Amino acid sequence: MFLKHLISPKPSIIFVFIFFCFIFGIFPAINGNLLSIYSLSYFHPIVLLILGLLIPFFLSLGLNNIIYEKNIIRKENLVIGFVFILITCPFVNTFEVWISSFLLLFLFNFLLESYQKELPFSQFFNSSFLLGVLTFIFPNLILLILILIISGINYSNISLRVVLIILLGFVIPYIFYFVFTFMTDNLFVLPALCNFSQMSLSIVKDFHLSKIIWLLVLVLVALFSFHELFNWLYKKSIKSRRTFMTIIWFFFITILIAVFSSWEYFYFAALPLSVIISNYFVYAKKRKIAGILFSVLIISSFYYKYMIVLNL
Repeated sequence: MFLKHLISPKPSIIFVFIFFCFIFGIFPAINGNLLSIYSLSYFHPIVLLILGLLIPFFLSLGLNNIIYEKNIIRKENLVIGFVFILITCPFVNTFEVWISSFLLLFLFNFLLESYQKELPFSQFFNSSFLLGVLTFIFPNLILLILILIISGINYSNISLRVVLIILLGFVIPYIFYFVFTFMTDNLFVLPALCNFSQMSLSIVKDFHLSKIIWLLVLVLVALFSFHELFNWLYKKSIKSRRTFMTIIWFFFITILIAVFSSWEYFYFAALPLSVIISNYFVYAKKRKIAGILFSVLIISSFYYKYMIVLNL
């Protein structure tokens, strides 16, 4: 099965991954009606299409490299990159989400670097500063400040000074913004923080069959992945075990934010979820079941992406 070639991949698999990302990303353009799909006032549709090819590719590759280089998943693989691209298939025209996810990826990397640091002040300051910037674009991400605290607890380096550093880093972007508005005689307006509104489940009845199938497959794969992770978490190294606890909390907090916000917020949950799912695909003992689920995820994702092209 194709899944086994993504674990300890040969150099040729990297070209396969690049080709896969290109084909998967170019799907929305096959009907030639770019204006109906890529419509932003500050970008030409072709520019947005190119960004839609490049940014998710580098996001997936960056996440893949961070997890491997930090020894969270010790086996060299490209599974994380593939999974991230597949589970973010509904997002076609989301420039702000792509850019924000890059900042969130850097935030996550800083948190991982705080492991075994006696004085992790720079890591927590950088993380909270990026989070402060992110709240200007997606205000409800303010709840991710909890993940900074949880990460500090997991890595046993939380203290009153760390908490103060987190608050300071978060506030500084707002101080810069206040100074800028004061010097330019503009109005200082805070983002609409915590403007939550629960998403109605009634929208499910309007989903196309392709989206329902894709969601069911994703939920099934996620259930297998969480079951595998919780069964084997105690056998992992201390660093992996603690980091996966942070990743699990990261996922649940982002899902909670998304449920009470707008659909764009689900993209941020794809970062931790892709790591959890990839951990299952890499380490699952029942390789045939894992291979079948991976294949079904690919097929359902392509089917759903194709239906998006047809505006269904």
